[in-house]
Amino acid sequence: MDNNQEIRDVLIISDDVVGEKMAGPGIRAWELAKSLSRYFRVTLAIPDYSPSLSQHEMFHDLDFKVESYSQKNPSALLDTGRRSRILLSQGYILSKFPDLKDLPAHLIVDIYVPFVLENLFVHKWKVPDLKDREAIHFNDLWVFNDQIRCGDHFLCANERQRDLFIGSLMSLNRINPTSLDLHPEVSDLISIVPFGISEEPKGISHPEENPLYSTFPQINPGDIVYLWGGVITNWFDPLTLIKAMAEAVEKNSRLKLVFLSTSHPNPLLPEFDMVARAKNLSDDLKLTDRHVFFNQEWVAYARRGAYFQAADVGVSTHTIHLETRYSFRTRFLDYFKHELPVICTGGDSLAELIARENLGRVVPAEDPEALALALLELAENPGLREQMALHIKTIRPHFTWSKVTESLVRYCQGVLDGKITKRPAHDDKDITRLFRKKQDTWLKKIGKRHLGEHSHRLPSNIAGRIKRMLKS
Repeated sequence: MDNNQEIRDVLIISDDVVGEKMAGPGIRAWELAKSLSRYFRVTLAIPDYSPSLSQHEMFHDLDFKVESYSQKNPSALLDTGRRSRILLSQGYILSKFPDLKDLPAHLIVDIYVPFVLENLFVHKWKVPDLKDREAIHFNDLWVFNDQIRCGDHFLCANERQRDLFIGSLMSLNRINPTSLDLHPEVSDLISIVPFGISEEPKGISHPEENPLYSTFPQINPGDIVYLWGGVITNWFDPLTLIKAMAEAVEKNSRLKLVFLSTSHPNPLLPEFDMVARAKNLSDDLKLTDRHVFFNQEWVAYARRGAYFQAADVGVSTHTIHLETRYSFRTRFLDYFKHELPVICTGGDSLAELIARENLGRVVPAEDPEALALALLELAENPGLREQMALHIKTIRPHFTWSKVTESLVRYCQGVLDGKITKRPAHDDKDITRLFRKKQDTWLKKIGKRHLGEHSHRLPSNIAGRIKRMLKS
């Protein structure tokens, strides 16, 4: 058989850049491909605005195939999909390539990013007109609901997300009498697959390799470095952190805060407004390039570890809102990998883990005084940081990619073995029935069918009231 026509077990389609520089969704697609390729024949499809496959060594000597796709030429991706038994999609892929939904392959939808919630905050400042924001939101909601209707199985990141998405599944009749008779715990519909920790070596071998010193000459040996390990998006709160730094450096001048990147590797994403607000505040407080540093470029995936290894504490702050509750802060996994104590605001599931297992300090949202105290506490107590690092070391094995993908591997194996079958195509009539104005027709039919059998058991006044209700 022509190698290009080879049947593949799993096709993973990334909706974000995969290459030397990549953010969470691209990293997740890459690491899922690596993990699943230990068991299955895997193809990873990446967008054509990713780096050329021939130009970077990361694409050489892989245990899985990598192909580039383009919206201008959807037939290539569809051909690969036809030769795959399982499709694993993320983001907006199904709306960009709707014909994927009609392929015979088993469709797994990765919804670990609650993009409907995220985009509410992306566009709150970016799009001034409320009607335009509502139109964008309606489109996001349509994309999400279409995934819920069409997917055979779904991936989420934690228990909170599972509860949120079970509500979505129920509202579109994906949880119904038939499905519950087969799987009362709905494990056939949704699995928890958190973001993971890569299992490559994590250290830097020589002090002169410390990238913080070469990138920011103002940082000196002996300084305490707090690292913000990702981009500054609109749903985070770097402003309270910068205010806390202004308070803390008055008492300890060795404190330095580094924002790892102010840009995003995906050229299609808009610039986040919070970046400019953070820079302006830092400038106003005269902290920029003295105690607060903004790295302009996105750090390559293979080099990120050196920055985390060179830091002393990982930080992440946000306000309390709906996105917070259902988030899974992927940057925390980098902190855990490199045994960095974490200072963060509460409200999300990983903050609960940090507080419960003493992996750092959790402070109230938008409280610069409490945050400044936490910054100083960890700066001035290296023994406490070492103790927290030991606690992190004990929980870290639970978050390796090989560990968090165990349920996904089992599910894919069940599909390939024929033990898990593709769900019947959804019926649009069912959706129409859910949203029509009169919802009581079937209730009345059931009531009329059974009232005659049981009315003699009811008090006459109650039976009469029920009869009048059914006639109304």
